Amino acid sequence: MQTLQRKKFVLYYPPEFVGGERTQIVNGIAFFTEDRGFKRMEIDEIESMDPMDSISISYLKIWRV
Repeated sequence: MQTLQRKKFVLYYPPEFVGGERTQIVNGIAFFTEDRGFKRMEIDEIESMDPMDSISISYLKIWRV
């Protein structure tokens, strides 16, 4: 039987962000849209992340867990 593995991401917003320093856990790739300010190339890069990978987009840091 095949099972689907849901992708989870941890986002770290540094103190320079408008809302201040915080972390957020996101379930699935649906959070990363152009409406939320992500570019298509960035979305593709996030979608192809392996578990425990991390990337930085501007000041935002994203980990796949």
